[in-house]
Amino acid sequence: MRQDLKRLFTNAGVALACVTGLASGTALAAEEHILILLDRTGSMISTSTGGRSRMEIAKRRIESFVSAVPPPGTTYRYAFWTFAGTSYTPVYDFSDSASPAQIIAAANGVYASGNTPLAGSICSAIDSLLDFMPTDLNLKRLYLVTDGEENTTPSIDQCHGPWSAGTWPNLTTGSWQWKVRNKACTGIANAPGPCEFPPPYPPGLTLIADIDYLFTDNIPLRGEEAPNELFGERSLTAAPAGAAAVAELAFFQGLAQETGGRYQSITQQTPPTQAQPLPGDANLNGCVDVTDRSLVLSKYNQRVPAGDPADFNRNLVIDTGDYQTVLNNYGQGCSNPVPTRQ
Repeated sequence: MRQDLKRLFTNAGVALACVTGLASGTALAAEEHILILLDRTGSMISTSTGGRSRMEIAKRRIESFVSAVPPPGTTYRYAFWTFAGTSYTPVYDFSDSASPAQIIAAANGVYASGNTPLAGSICSAIDSLLDFMPTDLNLKRLYLVTDGEENTTPSIDQCHGPWSAGTWPNLTTGSWQWKVRNKACTGIANAPGPCEFPPPYPPGLTLIADIDYLFTDNIPLRGEEAPNELFGERSLTAAPAGAAAVAELAFFQGLAQETGGRYQSITQQTPPTQAQPLPGDANLNGCVDVTDRSLVLSKYNQRVPAGDPADFNRNLVIDTGDYQTVLNNYGQGCSNPVPTRQ
């Protein structure tokens, strides 16, 4: 990491937002920089809920995410990366000024194969977020869609490490989970620090991690899984015997919560309308109609916790962007015609 004054200031000030920080940061931020990081490794072909593959569900979730209308006064800037093998692929960087339609099209063109350089890809994505317009007060959001199972981050990578012997929040020093957590909170993989900076630190220097974790809720122990060579590459970061999905669930959930982000588990038991939410579907019943409009209006201008299904633009406040998201998608998914004003 470059040690110039601007980056040092950013690393010192990048805090993962607490409620008060996000509230003031959202009000001041003219832009929100969003990097969508999609796992395209071989295990994403596994079947999840509704008979769809994890990859199919991931694509629909990304489509719903980028279809949300921004909060008033905020402009979204997107980057879209994928990862597999031993590295990540920047499909669109922030400098490309990709539109939501371009992000959706790019995600729909992704195919799954290869192993999982999860840790290195996350940390490189965080670097990209922090390096883009680092001195401006803009919100930074990493949206990770993955089924986990880190195994091929190269040994020279800043976030390479063994699996943690302890589960969240008791992460083993030097483990890849410990390094990823530090990277998200301080900007430096080997520097632990708080994820919340209360006033008088300036608002807007925030990084939020939203994580969708797609897994099988009766997953066998790692030692019982198919060999890594099934997907064409040798594991470089082997999980210890007995490391199961529950440890990754605790890690991903803890990281999202500590950064003020949204966490969602998706298994074969998750209702399909929840696993693949339509934009504007506030009650997650698969139909955007007057009930969703009413739900948004009932919470209008109220603060809500991360993950509230009516908070489509994820700023923790139900606002005009959320209301417009319902209107933009009115009638989607409904079996019968939804009446509209003539």
